[in-house]
Amino acid sequence: MDDIDETGRGMPYDHPVIATLAGLAVLVIGALLVPRFLPRQSLGLLFGGGVALALMLWAIGFALTTRYSTIAWKSGSLALLGLGGIGAAMIAHAQYETLSRADASSFAEVEFGPGGAALVPAGAAARGPLSRLFVESVTADTQAQRDFGTAFGRLGVANLTSPYLLGQDPRVLSQCAAIADLQTLARSQAAARDQRAKAVAQALFAANLPAKAKEGIAVMAGPAASAGDPLLTNQLAMVGATSDLCELLAKRGWFNNGGYFGFRSGTDEARFRALSKRRMELAGETARIERATQERMAAGREAVRDVLSRSIFLPG
Repeated sequence: MDDIDETGRGMPYDHPVIATLAGLAVLVIGALLVPRFLPRQSLGLLFGGGVALALMLWAIGFALTTRYSTIAWKSGSLALLGLGGIGAAMIAHAQYETLSRADASSFAEVEFGPGGAALVPAGAAARGPLSRLFVESVTADTQAQRDFGTAFGRLGVANLTSPYLLGQDPRVLSQCAAIADLQTLARSQAAARDQRAKAVAQALFAANLPAKAKEGIAVMAGPAASAGDPLLTNQLAMVGATSDLCELLAKRGWFNNGGYFGFRSGTDEARFRALSKRRMELAGETARIERATQERMAAGREAVRDVLSRSIFLPG
């Protein structure tokens, strides 16, 4: 009678293969889903969690069916699920790395166009939240500089450098107040830059990236507003010097002296020379700021590239 019971019971209850495969499937599914719902976890913690989950699944399978199997199946199932837990941890880690590295790759692939303008790779905005904010920031910064230059050009500021052009089209001399008002545009653009930088900093703080990659991205994003804004300082000074030059020339104390500005007043001439020199210095400073920005971004890019070139199973 006992033999009949054992035989009859063995068929419906003894399914160690199914229990083991089901446990492995749960481990794989968990490894794929965890990175999408939980913040980044260390590889050691993932290993511990994977093995713990594997033991729990083995215990469930043991209670349901494996306990009716042979010792070989009991121990084999435990070993297979243990290895599955380790494998699941590695899969989850790879998932974390894949998602975060795709986001960081936008920074590693930045190139520079004429004048040092940053060029982001195609489709970068879709690679992750950091990439999206970076693309928005670079695009907005480029457009802001273009708008600032256009505003200067629209007022005819270029004519202030040539007595011939100014004689042909003196309308800029009635726009001195409008030139001074460009300081408002410069300040509003700087405020928008600061807001974009803060958004990148917040996203970077929450990003699932190695510390060194974050450092490189932070360098590319630029210093905090508290560290000063050399571009704003330069723009304000250029607007001020240009406005002062406009007001000086609007006095009409000048004449065309063979293609150069001549003045009837020595004081006006000295003031003109000082303002012209100041504007040339500021133009040179603008170029230096642009070069420094490119060099800073290039240095940050190399740091990000270095991190992304390493194995995902090495510390960042």
